[in-house]
Amino acid sequence: MKSLANSFKDLGFVSDVSKRREDERHYFYLVFVKDLSRNTSLIVEGYRKKGYSTYRFDFYKSTYIDGGKKVREKVYLENASPLQVLQRVTSFVDYIERSS
Repeated sequence: MKSLANSFKDLGFVSDVSKRREDERHYFYLVFVKDLSRNTSLIVEGYRKKGYSTYRFDFYKSTYIDGGKKVREKVYLENASPLQVLQRVTSFVDYIERSS
């Protein structure tokens, strides 16, 4: 079975550096990014949330203008399990690749 990071890599996502809270031993934040165009990206953010044994994920598309200012954001999934987000992202990427 592949890791979540490898599955996203196979879909064309780049893993951003995980961040740590001060004085914490474990990572608590994951980001995967896939550029669709010069100004538009698919973003998957994973984070630890109290009450859940696994990371929780948000999946959205952001559009930026030159200079890095966000002008649009479309949220596709919030507070999802790893399996749910992987299924939704895989479906979305397949749809984009079929339509282009």
